[in-house]
Amino acid sequence: MNLNQLKYFLAIVKTGSFSNAADDMYISQSSMSKQIKALETELGVDLFKREHSKVYLTEIGAEFAKYAETTIKQHNEMLLYLDEFATKKSNTIRFGSIPVVSSYGISALIADFTNHYNPNLNVVIDMHENNQQRVMKELFEGTIDIALVRTDYLENIEAFDIMPYKKDIFVLVCNKNHPLTVKASISPTDIIPYPLSLLDTSSVINTIVRKAFEKYGVEKRAKCLTTRHKILMEILQTSNDITLLPYSLVDLHQFPHITTIPLTEEVTSNVALIKLKNRKLNKITKDFWNFWQKKTKPE
Repeated sequence: MNLNQLKYFLAIVKTGSFSNAADDMYISQSSMSKQIKALETELGVDLFKREHSKVYLTEIGAEFAKYAETTIKQHNEMLLYLDEFATKKSNTIRFGSIPVVSSYGISALIADFTNHYNPNLNVVIDMHENNQQRVMKELFEGTIDIALVRTDYLENIEAFDIMPYKKDIFVLVCNKNHPLTVKASISPTDIIPYPLSLLDTSSVINTIVRKAFEKYGVEKRAKCLTTRHKILMEILQTSNDITLLPYSLVDLHQFPHITTIPLTEEVTSNVALIKLKNRKLNKITKDFWNFWQKKTKPE
């Protein structure tokens, strides 16, 4: 038995289904099912009654839920207590982020904090930069304590404390010699004839773009999917492909042969710093959270 199994079990109790719990915990449904099956086998009892697409706690499952909740609570309290005595952990900020650190000025904010924090303390930034699905998984598992993510279509949103950071507007991105550059703005129907490259399905940007097309009844499949927005821009430099990206991610200095065109109807994405409401932070991470709030608060 391990803590992740208990967390998965409680997620199923809360959502009432394996699929919804898997979405909330950012793992596949098959992985969720295997973990719960292993837990039931170890305990020698059935924790759930399965009926069609829904699951219900058995009598012993309801009793086990009480112990699981207590165990998770005590584990979190233990970690917080030990933080006071662990020098390395007490000066470490475990920060996860989608790949926007260089584009959204995050490095400057972190540098500002570390330069003005307690001069007698060596601040350690344990930065994990990955796709949103992986970042959210690490947040739930406790590998990181705070995360910079896109809050569009964020599952289980009531579980988080959220500090909005940036609202970014999408633009069409293409080669400067592309036929679409003669237009002042672009609609989804203008895009239909041209090959589309996108960030892959692990990125919320992919979902936002697909939803924008669906809104206009346009069916547009991507010719190419990639994990990094800079790879997209490299592709566009020498091809007839197009893409849609938040404007802040488009580096016209590094990629001088591409350009951007506004969309006829605004498509946006919201980036925020988040933490789990029930996750207790060490002192330096709490100070960083408060610093971020002060520095990013709208005038």
